[in-house]
Parts: sequence; C-alpha cells; structure tokens
Amino acid sequence: MVQHIGIDLGTSTIKISYGDEKYLIPSLIGEPNPGWGGGVGDKSLENNMILIDGSEKWYVGELARLQSEVRRSLASDGQMKSAEETFIAIKAALGLIINEEDEEIVIATGVPVATSIEVMKNLSKMLKGTLEINIENDATKEKKNISINIKKTLVMPEPYGTYYSVLKEKGADEAVDTVLIDIGHGSTDILTMYQGRPMRTASGSLREAIDTLTNRMAKALQEKTGAIIKPFDLMMVVKKQRDTVMIGGQTYSIEDLKGHYTKQISKVIIDEVLRLISSLPPDAFIEYYIICGGGAYTLGNAIKDAIIEGKLVSSPENVIIPEDPVLSNAKGFEMISMSQ
Repeated sequence: MVQHIGIDLGTSTIKISYGDEKYLIPSLIGEPNPGWGGGVGDKSLENNMILIDGSEKWYVGELARLQSEVRRSLASDGQMKSAEETFIAIKAALGLIINEEDEEIVIATGVPVATSIEVMKNLSKMLKGTLEINIENDATKEKKNISINIKKTLVMPEPYGTYYSVLKEKGADEAVDTVLIDIGHGSTDILTMYQGRPMRTASGSLREAIDTLTNRMAKALQEKTGAIIKPFDLMMVVKKQRDTVMIGGQTYSIEDLKGHYTKQISKVIIDEVLRLISSLPPDAFIEYYIICGGGAYTLGNAIKDAIIEGKLVSSPENVIIPEDPVLSNAKGFEMISMSQ
C-alpha cells in the first residue's frame, strides 16, 4: 500500500501532513553537542531527533534549536539554501513518521517561492528510490533503522498546496487565476497562478513578515520604556494575540502599536503584490486572493481589508483565509500526492 505525505518546507518550520498525523518541526539542522541528558522532560522522538548518516550525525529540528552551538537554517530570504541540507531534515522527518519497513511512498513538497529551479530539481532527485534511514532519540538513546522506497517526489512552490486544497474544497473543475500570500516568520511568499500554472515572473518573496512586526514593536517599546526588549521575546505575545505586555513589572498596552505596524506592513505586502501582477498578460483575471501561513493569524485580516479597500476583487468572499492557514500547504500537498 502506497503512503502519501505532504510537506511544507517553510522558512521557520517544516509542516508535515500524513493522514491523521500532523507535525511542526523547526527548519534547522545542527552539529551534535553531546551533554548531560538526564532529567529531560520531553522524551519524544519528534523533539529529540538525531539523523545518523554513515559516520556523520546531525541534530534536527527542536533538538538543533535547543542544543546545537553550530546550527543552520534550511531557508532564508524566501528561498531554500541547499538541497543537501534540506534532504537531511526530510530524511529525519520520514524516519519519524514511517514505522513499517519497505514502505512505498509518494511525496509532494513545497519550497519557498524564490528557491532556484536547480535546488528544486536536485531535491527531487535525492528524494527518489530506496532510502536507508537511521535516527536516534537523544533523550532515550533508542535507535530506529528503516528502509523506504520513494516512488515519486513532486517539488513545487509552497503556497501551491493551499491553492490546490482551497479549489478542491470549492469544487472548482477548472484552474482559476489566483494570488496566494503566504506570510511566514521571516519572509512572505507571493505566488501568482495563471491558467493553472505558477507564474515565476509574477511571483516572489519579500522580507516583510512577522519578524518585521516584532522588530518594529520592540524598537517602539524600548523608546517608550527605556528597557531593552528583544524582538524574539515579543513573538509569543504576537502569536497568542495578546494586547498587553509586562515590562519592568508594569503592564503596557500594545494594541494601538500592533495595529499601526500591522497596517504598515500589510500595505508594503499589497504594494509588492500589485507590482508583481502588473507583469501578467492582459487576459488574466484574478478571481481569488488567498492568505495563508502562520502570519495569517496576525496580518491576515489587515491584508484582507487592504485587498477589499483596493477593489482588487469583485466580492469580499473572494479573499480567503483557510481554516488552518499554518497547515493548509502541507494538507494540500498530501492531497496532491494522493492524486499521483
């Protein structure tokens, strides 16, 4: 029986959809940093993965984030850096979710929009045929060795997964011209679909994203309070949609501050969308704007309002934020793998 897996290789997180199983893994690999492992509260393989490849070992995901002194992000500036390093992370992820020996697998995966065609082709070639996967749980020292057979791997721009799943849910029989805005932690991807094809000339990435929001808020709060505030410390506040922060024992409202910068960043993103789609043929008709990614929870409504106010759609209903914008790409890619 063929197993179908959808993977979204985001700039901050790898999202995996495999039946009822869903995983979010930091997009990091790191060099081993052996230390005392006693007293570890979370002993799950997901958060303690070591990939063993011959004589080399790599910490992957959460373990790399917490324990590696030398660690590397798999993506930055809206593109996957290296097919080889991404391959390491995907091998570990496959070892995490596959338990049966000699499974046959079809994978559909998405990479940031600015990723070069060469990197995409190289990754597709690596993820094909028989793979021997050896992983170890750093907390329990248990090892898992399996062999899998990858029948086919499709590598596409990551917002395509959401495009596919949303149109399927709407029961669309034909391709519809669509702009997808995928807001991540460190970058925002814009993918334009024309006559069912990704238009590279009308697609791109920009650095304005959730990082931009926390950086600007941190600077403004520092000027107001005189305290040193790290943008990373505001990430959880933004993620949990809180309107207050505590600094030096005092509570400060950030509702107006967050609203101000959210509108600014949304305007920059929409300006870039307009610049990109200006290269489309005259017969193009953008029917839908779809907003996805983890940043959709924070910036999604502001971008939606900007699209509607700019009269870029015929109806407000044509601006769509999926029910689960974080996993919508991975779920869509799983559906694509099943279609193969």
